[in-house]
Amino acid sequence: MRVTVPLEEGTAGGLINSKWGTNTLNPETFVDTERYSLRPFTDSDYEAAARVNREVEPEFYRTAEENRHWAEVLTAEPGRICHRIVAEERRSGDVVALGGLEHAVFGYHPQKYWLVVTVSPAHRGHGIATEMYSILEREALARNAICLWSGAREDHPEGVRFLERHGFSIQRKSWESRLDLTRTDLAGIPDRSALLRDRGIRFTTFSEEGATDPAVRQRLYRLQTIASADVPRMGEYRPISFEQFVSVDLEDPQTVLDGLFLAAHGDDYVGMTTLYRDGSRPESLRIGLTGTHPAFRRWGIASELKRRSVEYARGHGFRYLATMNDSRNQAIWAINQKLGFVRAAAWVEGEKWLTATPVSGSSNPPSLGSSGTDV
Repeated sequence: MRVTVPLEEGTAGGLINSKWGTNTLNPETFVDTERYSLRPFTDSDYEAAARVNREVEPEFYRTAEENRHWAEVLTAEPGRICHRIVAEERRSGDVVALGGLEHAVFGYHPQKYWLVVTVSPAHRGHGIATEMYSILEREALARNAICLWSGAREDHPEGVRFLERHGFSIQRKSWESRLDLTRTDLAGIPDRSALLRDRGIRFTTFSEEGATDPAVRQRLYRLQTIASADVPRMGEYRPISFEQFVSVDLEDPQTVLDGLFLAAHGDDYVGMTTLYRDGSRPESLRIGLTGTHPAFRRWGIASELKRRSVEYARGHGFRYLATMNDSRNQAIWAINQKLGFVRAAAWVEGEKWLTATPVSGSSNPPSLGSSGTDV
């Protein structure tokens, strides 16, 4: 079972409400303490964490390198929490489950946390997930948390039931969509370059503009900050810092710098789409954020950026192009469908309030509104 938000893994950290010993941390334990023990995550656990995630979701796991980089991103800002615990099988010494409590990079709130529990399939049914959840919720309460978020694969009913049993209300749905580049026909997707050139739009790439040029990075950050404002998310929008932007979008080890396509109007960037290598699927590239400045939406810029991404991936010998879509972002999903993307695995995400009533900053209710960005 995996009860988690996809693609957010982290690092170790000390828990302020727990005493680590040879037995369980919970006096009313749910887990078989003769067979399993729980302890803090350490730097040497990244490979084991990647193995557990691969066992749970072989198509969507993060590599040890990706997990380590993401942990650094999560904890780079002062006051950001990213705590991890693991469960070991006593007999073998193998890590068989992961748990975590972390702030969100996007939509940060000091009293709201993502709660992550991932259990290897061979070790389910022994109370590990419930034990980890109990520990992490107590830790959140000790940190004056007011809200928890978590998620589960839609086609893993035990994970969805786990969320509901622990008081989470499902708020949104997201899914991966995938394009088989060997079967892609772009004939129905017109090249809008000439038409948009007549309107003052110039298409380029981050590499062509100067990947290390501070002015280029700042202009791209300004666009990312504006275009990300209406990306569907749990909680309210809070822009990331320039340093986080560089770590997440430019210095991620999987970022394809010459596959970061830009649309410029004068000296300003008004559209972008990002490509990343997929550490768990070498035959695939992933599209990250596709966004346009609000003043330039409905010009066809996002469609042209997407088309260029498809051409890039196919021209560089990749078999698949994948991206995430959200039920509240129908505009981008419509573009992806026109390009031939097919919906694959889906996740649901839930919210649990630890106060009597939701306070300011609650997630917006689901809707079918459009926006100019991918998630």
